[in-house]
Amino acid sequence: MHMRTTRGVIVATILAMAFLRYAAADEPPLDWARMKAMTPRGYVCYRTAEAVKIDGRLDDPAWQTAAWTDDFIDIEGPAKPAPKYRTRAKMLWDDDHFYIAAEMDEPHVWATLTKHDSVIFHDNDFEVFIDPNGDNHEYYELELNALNTTWDLFLPKPYKDGGGADNAFELTGMITAVHVRGTLNDPSDRDEGWSVEIAIPWSALRKHARRPTPPRDSDRWRVDFSRVEWQHEVRDGKYAKVAGKREDNWVWSPPGIIDMHRPERWGVVQFSTGKPGTGKYQSAADATARDVLMEIYHRQKAFHAKHKRWATNLAELGMENPDAKAFATPPTIETTDEGFLATLAVTLPSGERQRWHTRQDSRLWTNDSTDELAAQIEAVLYEQADAWNRGDIDAFMQHYWKSDALTFSSSGKTTRGWQATKENYRRRYPNREAMGTLKFSQLEISPIGDAGALVLGDWRLERSAGPVGGNFSLVVRRIDDRWLIVHDHTSRAADAVPPAAAPSDAVPSAPAKSAPAETSPAENKPPRPQ
Repeated sequence: MHMRTTRGVIVATILAMAFLRYAAADEPPLDWARMKAMTPRGYVCYRTAEAVKIDGRLDDPAWQTAAWTDDFIDIEGPAKPAPKYRTRAKMLWDDDHFYIAAEMDEPHVWATLTKHDSVIFHDNDFEVFIDPNGDNHEYYELELNALNTTWDLFLPKPYKDGGGADNAFELTGMITAVHVRGTLNDPSDRDEGWSVEIAIPWSALRKHARRPTPPRDSDRWRVDFSRVEWQHEVRDGKYAKVAGKREDNWVWSPPGIIDMHRPERWGVVQFSTGKPGTGKYQSAADATARDVLMEIYHRQKAFHAKHKRWATNLAELGMENPDAKAFATPPTIETTDEGFLATLAVTLPSGERQRWHTRQDSRLWTNDSTDELAAQIEAVLYEQADAWNRGDIDAFMQHYWKSDALTFSSSGKTTRGWQATKENYRRRYPNREAMGTLKFSQLEISPIGDAGALVLGDWRLERSAGPVGGNFSLVVRRIDDRWLIVHDHTSRAADAVPPAAAPSDAVPSAPAKSAPAETSPAENKPPRPQ
């Protein structure tokens, strides 16, 4: 939900009350006191091997294996009255999409907005929020109504921290569908409800995810859902909102206050490659660290409003030093040119020490850069795949090191040099039909020092002559602020299906992640298949 006018007044009132209370008694701001009482809900999202048909009906076999979330509750938490109508959701994923389904009981299904990117919460709606790396910044929002009219937007940071919505943003390739169990916009009868199905391509989330997309097994993303419900009446045979009445907000994981733009209290989705129903949701090991840093953030905002400066230690904020056993290094605060930086360290179950930080705009992050490294390198591979799939070998080659020292190995042979590698690609894949459609999967990325990484993965090439596939290993290095492939070793699977029309000694091998097996310098013919 975007910031509503009525909601903005309520939020402003709450914040004002919070400040007055803190200023008088040195207590934490009221909004955080309410939010802190809310424990983010969790969900295990399983990978599906079955196709999901996006028609809004939720009757695909794949959905039968997915559990429902807990029923939605009021946005302010369980202390408020339970919603009048039931809402619940499901999630699945595969290599291409994040799937979301929701079912809403509703005796009177209505909607009015038909233009894409309208302010959809002016109708009853269903809303999705996604923060892939859980840093409270760079998150996505989607709203849709019962007419399947959508509004997708991107926020660099929450509104309260000076963020603004990018309404021009599009979840490119997204598919949505709505099914009405009853009749739409007909007050003369009673309906059962409506349901939605959503398929969001990982490619649409990749730019700002700062972590692998699709996710890896056990990766955790912050996700939440909201349902906006307006009171209505019938005027002249049509549904109309009751004037002067604010909307209800029913959500999966409640923030505790009337503001969905509090990513620190969104739910946690744990992705799994296991058999549906076999995984167990693991409570977040970093939950305490996140909460302590968010408390520092909220107290700092109130302290700054009162004193016109940032506090330099916990005592100024009225916080006691936490139990030394809870942290490897207790929280510290330092002022910066922009505001402040709060830091603490925790010891993970593996024994590794992990440092966490927050600052004046609520960004919450860890020094563990593995996710961001993987995301950056995955982006290179997906850019390569996109270039390959549009037939642009020149763009594909831009991600290789343009040096005579580049090496490409396959079939027991090694080709040296960027130009030789490019010429082999052009000779082996002279047209779009030969190139087919490239797809990567099972990516594993491991750092090598500060400026290198090893990449393992599988590739598959779909072509009219028949698919081919295999695996690859890459060595990538950061050169001139770009990740470039300096060595590529590609193998073709023994059971890959060769093109039926080609003799065995002329079958093109798969690309190294799209690249062909290379010839030795002495050969003047395409290499044999792996």
